[in-house]
Amino acid sequence: EKYLHELIPAVATCIVSRQLCSRPDHDNHWALRDFASRMMAAICKNFHSSTNNIQTRVTKMFSDALKSERAPLVSYYGAIAGLQELGPDVIKVFIIPHINVLAAKIDMALDTNAGTTATSSVEKIAAQNIRQLLVKNVSPVLKSLREPPDNLDEYRAEFGSLGPHLLSGVERARKQSGNKQAAASATAAAAAASTPARTPGIVSTPRPPQQSTP
Repeated sequence: EKYLHELIPAVATCIVSRQLCSRPDHDNHWALRDFASRMMAAICKNFHSSTNNIQTRVTKMFSDALKSERAPLVSYYGAIAGLQELGPDVIKVFIIPHINVLAAKIDMALDTNAGTTATSSVEKIAAQNIRQLLVKNVSPVLKSLREPPDNLDEYRAEFGSLGPHLLSGVERARKQSGNKQAAASATAAAAAASTPARTPGIVSTPRPPQQSTP
């Protein structure tokens, strides 16, 4: 615990830094950002207290990176990866309200009229990875927050171009949840059917002794 003040900045660098390798358009620095995000979440889980407020400070750091106007998309990816590892409540408060802005940034990066430099290539990869990351981790949270039926126009209005992708993710999450409930019910029914019914035994009552006649 006494080394956390040195460990946390190093792990945070691996999550939100602009460049972690010499060839960001080819090297898999995304795996490093994901691994470092899980490590940061473990640090928060094991060492957070009311005195050090580690998780509060870490959450603010990722949230500030996500709200930054000048950060590259790779840093947005790291901030989202770090926040989503901290749980559904953090996703609800710190990620979902920014999805519409993120959608606009993704659209800009994926615009076919953009340049073809190495930087734009990295941004394009980052945009695709951010979209996948959001659909994977935000969809289950939206499923629990919204009652069906889900409306495509409402998703588009709230989440921009990411709306249809999130809607598909929510529908998949609902279907998987329904399949799990159906499987659990079928398993319980099969277990009940395979249990033999117990036939109540016949309890014999003792007869009172017969009195002999004089």
